[in-house]
Amino acid sequence: MWAFILSIVVTNVVKLPDRLTAGINFCATDFLRAIIATLGIVTSALIWLQVGIGIVNALIVVFFSYFFALWFGGRLGINNRLSTLIGVGTSICGASAIAATGPAIGAKEEEMGLALACITLFGLFAMFAYPFLYSYTVVSQWLGFNLNAYSIWSGSGIHETAQVIAAAGAQDPRAIGSALMVKSIRIFMIGPMILLATYVLSSIEKREVGKSASKVILPIYGIAFILPIYGIAFIVNSLLCALLDAYAIQARSVGFDWPVVKSVLSGTILPFLLATAFAGVGSKVRLANITKLGARPFIVGAVTAVVAGLLALIMAIITVPFVPRLI
Repeated sequence: MWAFILSIVVTNVVKLPDRLTAGINFCATDFLRAIIATLGIVTSALIWLQVGIGIVNALIVVFFSYFFALWFGGRLGINNRLSTLIGVGTSICGASAIAATGPAIGAKEEEMGLALACITLFGLFAMFAYPFLYSYTVVSQWLGFNLNAYSIWSGSGIHETAQVIAAAGAQDPRAIGSALMVKSIRIFMIGPMILLATYVLSSIEKREVGKSASKVILPIYGIAFILPIYGIAFIVNSLLCALLDAYAIQARSVGFDWPVVKSVLSGTILPFLLATAFAGVGSKVRLANITKLGARPFIVGAVTAVVAGLLALIMAIITVPFVPRLI
């Protein structure tokens, strides 16, 4: 996220040399897609078996927030690409989801930058609001004074992973683990949501083409739905990660210490490479073009964040009886 933000600041304050253009374009396109696909190798599909009832909470928030943002953005006259980016950023994992989905749906860099601004602003607000509401309002009573239920609420409702950690840890450091487990389900949904967003926008465009075709004589065959290869690769890699996790002991016996490799990948190498790709995207964002989009995207981002948080809270309240207490 910071690589994204700082690159936007630099490119709008200093004119970058033309010789950097090819590298920036590569980082913002092919390199970004490759890193998103590679992220699957450290996002195990086994998470589905470890989160319990939190799976239901996370998935309901993911799908409802995405479709709500798409619907509400349309009502306010926001284009479908920008509404989609705000929706996936809110429902999945902020900057990573925006950067992953943007190329698949043909979003402009300015649209990605504006979606990032919405997610950053309202995600930071949620990071402080959730602990406050739990500590000083009736929310804690609604959640049965159960920190695990609070963790599920935080993990399914707050935008960025770092924000989830901060909000959960503000109550009790022990609450971070279960919050991250629920958050991991949302992160895993990057691959499936790329495919879903591509399909949904393709369907919308087909309907629009069909309406145009009814006004002319020339036949129009619509727009083909193309599956993003890197989205599929993310899912395949996550299955490979699950396999490696399941047979980590056997792999260690033949000299391949997968937990150590996974830790290095997820803790150092992939974050650095992802930040490099984000810097490429941010270096193509022009603030002058963002301001032309007006305040309506921020309204969509704010309302979607509130709706996602309320839905996550309602689901956490419903599932409290099935959630063990944090001991």
